[in-house]
Amino acid sequence: MWKIIKVKVEPLTSEAFKPFGEVIESFEEAQPPVRKGGLKENAYTVTADLSEASSQSPPKPTPLSEGIKRAHFAFHTDAGQSFYPSRHCPTVYFVGLVQPGLEAEDVRAFYTDGSLGICMGLEVWHTMPICVEGTEVYKTARGDQDYQAHSVEVDFDLEQGLVLEPDLEGFDAPD
Repeated sequence: MWKIIKVKVEPLTSEAFKPFGEVIESFEEAQPPVRKGGLKENAYTVTADLSEASSQSPPKPTPLSEGIKRAHFAFHTDAGQSFYPSRHCPTVYFVGLVQPGLEAEDVRAFYTDGSLGICMGLEVWHTMPICVEGTEVYKTARGDQDYQAHSVEVDFDLEQGLVLEPDLEGFDAPD
C-alpha cells in the first residue's frame, strides 16, 4: 500500500491563496498568465467516489479524477491554469509554490464550499481538484501548447510510494 500523507486543509481565501494566484468567483474571471501561445478551455469530470477498478491495491497509479487521494502533480511553463467547479460541489485544491521540485510537505490544501475557483500563476504545482462530495465538472483554462513539452511532473505514488490526502477530519468547514 501507498503511505498516506495527510495535508492540513485551510479555507480558500484570497489572502491565503495569493502566493499561488487568484481566487475566482466565476469561470469568466479566469485569465491565467500566458508565456507562450494562447489559452484553451476544457472541462473535466471528477468524482468523490472510487470506481471498483480504481480501488484495487498498488502498484496501479492513484486515480487523477476519482476519490480524495492524489499523487500526480505538475506545473506548466507555457501558461498558468484555472479550475472552477461548475456544479458548486465542495472542493479541495492542492497546490505548491513555484520551485524546481515538489516535496509532499510543501503541498497546501485549500477548501471551498464550491462557490469559488482558482486561477494559478505560471509554474505553480497543482493536481486535479478534489471533489469532496458527489460528482463535479471542473471548467479549466490553460496553455494551448503541447502538454508534455511544457509541463514538469511528479508522481508521488510511483516515485516515492506516497499519496496525499486532505485532512478533512481535522478541518472545520466554515458555514
